[in-house]
Amino acid sequence: MKKIISYFIFFLCVSFCPALRSETLLLKSGEKLEGNIVDQDKDYVTFKLADGTTKVYKKTQIKKISYAKVVDQASKKEETQKIEKEETAKKKIKEMELAEKQKADFENNKLEEEKRKANEEKAKRRDEELAKTKRHYLEASFGIGNGKEQSELRPFYQTIQYAGLLFSSSGQAEILTNPYKTANNSKSGRIKYVWNRFSLELKGIEAKGIIEPNGFQTLSFGSGGGSGGSSGERVVNILLGDANSKFQKVSSRIGFTPYPLPSLDLQVVGGIDRIWTSASEEVDSVGGITPTGMNPVRISYREYSSSFRGGSLGIGFEYEFLDRFTLQGQFVHISGKTISSAKNYEYRANGSNGSFLPNATGLDYWWTSKGRELNLRLSARVYNNLSVFIEASDMILKNTLQTGYISDNEGSSDQIGLKLFGPKIIIPILHDSKTILTYYQIGANYRFDF
Repeated sequence: MKKIISYFIFFLCVSFCPALRSETLLLKSGEKLEGNIVDQDKDYVTFKLADGTTKVYKKTQIKKISYAKVVDQASKKEETQKIEKEETAKKKIKEMELAEKQKADFENNKLEEEKRKANEEKAKRRDEELAKTKRHYLEASFGIGNGKEQSELRPFYQTIQYAGLLFSSSGQAEILTNPYKTANNSKSGRIKYVWNRFSLELKGIEAKGIIEPNGFQTLSFGSGGGSGGSSGERVVNILLGDANSKFQKVSSRIGFTPYPLPSLDLQVVGGIDRIWTSASEEVDSVGGITPTGMNPVRISYREYSSSFRGGSLGIGFEYEFLDRFTLQGQFVHISGKTISSAKNYEYRANGSNGSFLPNATGLDYWWTSKGRELNLRLSARVYNNLSVFIEASDMILKNTLQTGYISDNEGSSDQIGLKLFGPKIIIPILHDSKTILTYYQIGANYRFDF
């Protein structure tokens, strides 16, 4: 019965599972045959050998039937598993690479986001700074103080007299013991309009001084002189007198702020500068009568004036600190041209009748002027928009002689040498001309906000 069941199962497997058909027969005798099963029944198996021959074997002779397709399926399964493992490994590698890339992209995006936020924060801070630097106001100030001034004309005129004494048989020269720099009292006014980055400033200053000219004057009386004395006679007189000087300066400057900051404002400034100087002197020259009867007493009325026209360029700043204090300053280079004039109306004593003979001499010259100006102002707010200030300023211009002429009313041939040689040679050697204004002031500011 068991044998019948085994044959039945074998028959079912062979008949209904063609995918499992045998390709190898292992006989009980130990012989191994390769081929294909062609047909079979309950007792026999028809087997086609590899060489094409067909043989019939009893199933009682067969020990084992091996099916090649089963073996192929196992190999294919192993190969499939191997491929799946390789694909899985490749997939993992790709997943790892993708994860690394995603991580790198995340880090890059994070850095970009941080940069973007930093730039936005920087832009926000800059906007806040610009908002704080917005200004729109008009400020007016007035100050008083004192200082020193100097123009080129008084020492220049003295140099001309030295030249006259050298080149003429009848001339004069003087030495004033008071310094060229004159003490003065000054007052100033300023209007400044500011609108964000731009500023417009109009400033004027006037300084007045009192001079007491004193010194010595050397007179030479030649045979051709207007007083008719003998040749070679000289006397020394004492100079006494008084004078008034005035120094006026007006500047208009425009400023621009390239990069505004909340508490420190740096500007490029430039504009137009005008300077006027003048002095009026009355000088008495007193001395004894010479052995030949010449009276050397003379009275002189002198008028000095100059006019400078030029421009300025430099830097300015304004620094606010401790809420109520402001430090302002400018440092500029100034250059331009100066026209100067000196007039001397002299009255000489006439020994014959006690009267005075008039004599007029004039100097008219042109200069190039270059120098610098430094100005500092410290302000402190005392109430609302009202503040007080202290200010210091120093301006020095060096004047270089260009051309000019000397005029007088004597018509003497002795003046020819002076006219030709004095202005061009002697004057630049003996005198380094400067225009100077230095002052210290205190005053008040008031600001009108818009």
